Amino acid sequence: MIRLVEASEVFREVVPAELVPVFWVITALGSAKFLMIGLSLAYWNDHRRRRELLAVISVAFVAVAVTLALKYWFDLPRPPAAVQRYPVEPSPVGFPSGHAIAATTVYGGALIAFDRVRDARAVVGVGALVAAIGLSRVVLGVHYLGDILAGYAVGLVMLGVLAVALERGPAVVFGLAVVLSVPAVLVTTDTGDAALALGGSLGGFAAALWHSSSDRFRSRVERTIVNVAGVAFVGVALIAAEAVETVLLAAAVVNVALAFGIIALPSLVGRVPEFDSVSASD
Repeated sequence: MIRLVEASEVFREVVPAELVPVFWVITALGSAKFLMIGLSLAYWNDHRRRRELLAVISVAFVAVAVTLALKYWFDLPRPPAAVQRYPVEPSPVGFPSGHAIAATTVYGGALIAFDRVRDARAVVGVGALVAAIGLSRVVLGVHYLGDILAGYAVGLVMLGVLAVALERGPAVVFGLAVVLSVPAVLVTTDTGDAALALGGSLGGFAAALWHSSSDRFRSRVERTIVNVAGVAFVGVALIAAEAVETVLLAAAVVNVALAFGIIALPSLVGRVPEFDSVSASD
């Protein structure tokens, strides 16, 4: 009853097979890698809201830990392979939906970070995007409607945690993520996600305590170089994490470096000698 299996079947059958690629693209907008890179770029480039965006990043790691703990505590399977129109992630458990939690947390958090919660068009737009991401999981046959609704509920709780991050500072919420990642590691059988929860939280906590730069880029060249270097670093770190994901400790160390590097990258702004000769144009 809680998973709304029959309603999910009706909804999935209404969508023709020709539209499945569209929903595949939509579902990618709620994937962990896409959201990580998107949040990183926003954090690096918006020096005025860097603290607020760091708060969103901290809550995103709380969401990772909570998602893992809930999924493996409920231990409810995904829909059968016969109805799946999309390659399922290694995780065999499907309740609640991690995509629904992540989309609500990150896109809803961005509304708060950019102070757009009173902008009706922005709220409706973000709401539509989050709804589309969640429903895409049902269309693709990897979740039931009940999984999505539960994910939205957890995501709204994460937005409440964001209020704490904005008031107390990101380091406090990264600390909470570290604490919550422990039970997540203990209950999950997915070492890759467990390493992300634990290592990412630890790296974020260390970086938030160490430094949070608000310096602005001095030129478009500097902005380009830092962003390209940052995306390259994230890409290499993700590949390394996947290469060692079966070894929890090794994968956790890589994720410590990944989170620390993402958050510390703005400290390069204005501090690399090669950039000193570039005249400011921002």
